[in-house]
Amino acid sequence: MVSQTKTLRFFFCLFVGTASITLNAPLFAQNFRSAWMWKAPTHPYGTANVIGDLAKEAEMISYFGAWGFDRIYASLGDTPLTDPTSIARWNAALDDVGMDSQKLHGIVIPNPTSLANLVQTQLIDFNVSRADPRERFDAVHLDIEPHASAAWQGGTPAERRDLLFDLRDTYVAARSQLDNNGAGEVKIYADLPVWYDSSSSIGWLDTADRDQWFADIGVPLDGITLMAFERDTLSSITSGVGWEVANFNGEVRVGLNANEVGPGDTFADFDAMLAMADAIELFYGSAIGGIDFQPLATFTDLAPTPVLTADFDEDSDIDGADFLAWQRGYGISSGATLAQGDANGNGSVNVSDLLVWQQQLSAPAIAGAAAVPEPNSWALVIVGLVCLLSRSKHHQNATKIPLAS
Repeated sequence: MVSQTKTLRFFFCLFVGTASITLNAPLFAQNFRSAWMWKAPTHPYGTANVIGDLAKEAEMISYFGAWGFDRIYASLGDTPLTDPTSIARWNAALDDVGMDSQKLHGIVIPNPTSLANLVQTQLIDFNVSRADPRERFDAVHLDIEPHASAAWQGGTPAERRDLLFDLRDTYVAARSQLDNNGAGEVKIYADLPVWYDSSSSIGWLDTADRDQWFADIGVPLDGITLMAFERDTLSSITSGVGWEVANFNGEVRVGLNANEVGPGDTFADFDAMLAMADAIELFYGSAIGGIDFQPLATFTDLAPTPVLTADFDEDSDIDGADFLAWQRGYGISSGATLAQGDANGNGSVNVSDLLVWQQQLSAPAIAGAAAVPEPNSWALVIVGLVCLLSRSKHHQNATKIPLAS
């Protein structure tokens, strides 16, 4: 998988007398997967029902850890304007477990001016208002689909080519808006169908014309996700994404459609879709950035509910001894067991597992439990950390805890 450049800064701060304690941890190893988290007001895991609900936010982020997600594409509309406190908390919680928060915009017709205005009011202005960098958005994620428009459906090949150049100009406008307003560190990712490079329905003048378009969008974009939908074999997917993987100047991820699961559909069942994701990752290795699933709502409906337990010593309670087990195992990237601190069953021991421990602290452990209790006070967690760390010897890879008087 592509190596990560971002450094996770995971802060636990508590003023006890005159001492302040800060935990700075390196980014943990994990899979590189994600999903499109639409507002979906009728679904319990749409952003409309998760953001602003503390228990659901914690539950969702714990699930992300179990699924190996490294980022989330969240459709939030104007919530950064109407409820900035909840968005800031959500972004910080994602950052604390090493995940990027990407603000998702779903649009059909590309429009440079309209998108630039959205980026300014819903992302740049929000980020500027947050003193804590953890609370800011890391990226813009653009799901702009001119091929779904009436203009495309009824257009000539030349008119479709023109729409793609409008799309290019829209990406450029978003990049310029960020760069010119103090948000140059914010990245831009976009979704593309796998067939833009090869379809005869697009009036590319020649291969050089097509290649130049892809080179042009590689300037404003940091990465793309190729929507490999309605393709049921590895060879059909690799034939669709192979050209972009080899030629696009940026990160390339592959998107699979969770709505195509069921008898007679692209994937017979959820396990078949995950098996395809594994096969794609194995085939491309570090040449791709990861696998994305569309949409998160359907993914959560199909996925087995993650089993979350921080009872690492299996003594039917969650306490300091379990934290010490997590501390000893911290940094294991694959093959980890429950006894080594893997609370979410993804085979690694990292900050996501510590989050489960925090959520379940002082709650009775239930074998095989999947429900996530409402989060305990962070202060309670820190008291436990302070007491435990004061009498425990650090593992050679454990985080250093500086004390400031």
